[in-house]
Amino acid sequence: MPDRRGMSETAVRLRALSAEQWGEQRALDMIGLSPALSEAQAKVEKIARYREPVLITGESGSGKELFAQAIYLLGPSRGQPFVAANCPQYQEGDLTVSELFGHTKGSFTGAVADRKGAFEEADGGVIFLDEIADLRPSAQMMLLRALSTGEIRPLGATRSRSVDVRVVSATNGHLNHLVATKQFRFDLLFRLRQFHIAIPPLRERGDDWRLLTDFWLDRLAAKYGVAKRFSAASLKLLGTYDWPGNVRQLIGVVKTGYAMADDDVIEPAEFVSYLEESEGMRSAEQPSLYERIVKQEEPFWTVVYEAFIRRDLNRSQVRGLIKAGLNASGGNYRRLLELLRLPASDYQRFMDFLRHHDLKP
Repeated sequence: MPDRRGMSETAVRLRALSAEQWGEQRALDMIGLSPALSEAQAKVEKIARYREPVLITGESGSGKELFAQAIYLLGPSRGQPFVAANCPQYQEGDLTVSELFGHTKGSFTGAVADRKGAFEEADGGVIFLDEIADLRPSAQMMLLRALSTGEIRPLGATRSRSVDVRVVSATNGHLNHLVATKQFRFDLLFRLRQFHIAIPPLRERGDDWRLLTDFWLDRLAAKYGVAKRFSAASLKLLGTYDWPGNVRQLIGVVKTGYAMADDDVIEPAEFVSYLEESEGMRSAEQPSLYERIVKQEEPFWTVVYEAFIRRDLNRSQVRGLIKAGLNASGGNYRRLLELLRLPASDYQRFMDFLRHHDLKP
């Protein structure tokens, strides 16, 4: 009998449905009882019954694919295909179009036979397009057509084919900014965002980190036959940590601490290096907010203010930007304004924004 501690009623139902659909090894474990997570789960319950597209936004590691699977399992397509496609994987020439929409024999070098794409494989069910912000322009146009008409045309084909697919897409990027800079189609974003689910980062989920920690320690104990626990010092560190890598990072911490501990108590020394390494990998993934505004001259009110209001950015990320700017400006807020390429007339608005949302470092 699976352990249901730390699971809402929705999560318990999802676990049962996923175990029935995919087997016990692939059962979904949506751990957490925080109001923020409960709100997102409630939205899934409401929209799952429909067939319109859903856009899921959230930071890396927050569980976007888990929510996509939840939409599928709670909807009318359960039992039909669920096909996941990772958009950054398809970045070469015709490969994007071929993988998503299929191709005919001879349509390009190496096309030795007709091949169905992800959309045809998902016919009758759900296709999950992960990291949709990285979709190539040619594929964006074809995706828009599929959403508008319910038809696709494989590469090299002369006729279109009808498909009945619910599109669930996800991103940890800033699609509004990509639209503003002409890197993503506005009409496509409009279609994709018929329903929107924002997944809260782990740092905004109260004590869910502790429920997740206990869940994964129990799972490891069941797998390896040895029960271990975090020391008081470890729990204090984990409870005050900001979790930039979210649930994925926490799972890594638990697994690392469990493996490295020589006895049944996990001390900070057993997992601190993992935290440092994972933070380093994450910071290397993309330019910092500071670099985007100061070096790449992206607009503050779009990149920071609008993203923060939409909850695409969290308080600690904005504070990090302000702290970096103050270090460079000698602690002077008016000089910080210049660094952020804001006119002097924006000073009061800028300071009000920081004060109102407690963003001063």
